[in-house]
Amino acid sequence: MTENTRTEKDVIGALSDDERALLKRVLEIERAKLHLSAYDATDDILAAVKGIIP
Repeated sequence: MTENTRTEKDVIGALSDDERALLKRVLEIERAKLHLSAYDATDDILAAVKGIIP
């Protein structure tokens, strides 16, 4: 399988549990950001990464 034929499902399926948890948290932050026009998610994303990756 080449990189060009991988689907979103393939990519997510290949993630480790920690990577999936990080992806979920980043998506939650991004979704919340849609509701606040002046929201800076940098600190929240950094905290999520530090919470998952020691």
